Amino acid sequence: MSTDFLEQHARQLQREARQTAERSAVAPDDFWLHAAADNQQQAAREALRQLELEYARESGELLDMRFSGPRANGSISLDAFLKIADPLNKAWKAAAFRLRHGVVEGRIGQGIGATLNLKLAGIAQGSTHILLTGNGSEDLSGESLFRETLTQTFRLLSSNNDDFYDAVDAMGGRAAQYVGEALKAIDAAGLSAQFTWQTKDALRCWNGSHDEVLRIRALLAGVSDSATYEETISGTVAGIFDNGRLDIRTEAGKVRIRFPLDMIPLVQRFQIAAQADIRVQTTRFSDPVSRRDVVKYQMLPTEKID
Repeated sequence: MSTDFLEQHARQLQREARQTAERSAVAPDDFWLHAAADNQQQAAREALRQLELEYARESGELLDMRFSGPRANGSISLDAFLKIADPLNKAWKAAAFRLRHGVVEGRIGQGIGATLNLKLAGIAQGSTHILLTGNGSEDLSGESLFRETLTQTFRLLSSNNDDFYDAVDAMGGRAAQYVGEALKAIDAAGLSAQFTWQTKDALRCWNGSHDEVLRIRALLAGVSDSATYEETISGTVAGIFDNGRLDIRTEAGKVRIRFPLDMIPLVQRFQIAAQADIRVQTTRFSDPVSRRDVVKYQMLPTEKID
C-alpha cells in the first residue's frame, strides 16, 4: 500500500474514532457505544502503526525477518528467538563500530547502539515474522551507518567463496563470528530464514535455507584461524574510492586498503601520486578451497603523508 492511501485511511479512522468517543462521553451508560469507541481507537492506532512501518520501509529503515520450518508453524519459542536475536544485535553493533571507527578493540560503547537505534517494530502474522527498524539518517559525510551496516550484512550472507573474505573484512571478524552464532541458533532451532530489506534503490533479500545456512557457517568457521598483525604500507597513492577503499602502489605491487567513515576527512587530504606511509592492521586468511592466503588491510589512525 502507498503512504498516501495509508495516510488517508489513518485520518479517516482517527476522525471516526474521535467522533464516536465524543458521543460516548455524553452517554456514559451506553455500553455498546463505549465498546465501539474503544474498537475504533484501536483500529486508528493500528492504521498509524502500519503507516509508520510503510514510512520506514520507503526510507530503507525496515528489516523484515521471517523464520519457517517444521518447528515454526506460526510461532517460535522465546528461547530460540533470543538465541538468534542477541548475536545478530551484537553483530550489527560490532559491524557498525568497525565501519565508523575501524579496528574493534574491547567493549563497544552505547553510542553505536544509540546511533543504530534498532527497535522491534512489530510481530506480523504469527511470531515467525519479525519487523525491525533502525535509524537511517545520514551523517555529515552523507553516509547512513544503519544502511551501511545492513548492506554489509546482506553482502556477507550472500557472498560466495570469491568475495567472502572481503565481506568479512568489511564487517570485521567479531561481527562475522556473531553472525555465525546467529546462524548456528537458526540451525539448532530447525529453522530456515528469510531477511528482506527495501533500500531506496533495490530490494535486498537473503533466503537462508538449511543448506544455505550450513554453507555460510562452514565459511565462517575458518575465520577464527586468521592471523592479524600491524604493519606499515609505504608507496604512492594510486586511487581513492567512495566505497571506503584506498589504493597504494608499492614496490611489490598495488595494495588496496579499507578505511572507516571517521577517516574520510583524512583520506581526502591524500593526493594521487603522493608518497604515503599508511599504518594498517593486516588480516591473513587461509582459504581451504583455493589453498592460498587472502590478505586484507584496514587503515589505523596513525599515518604519514608527504
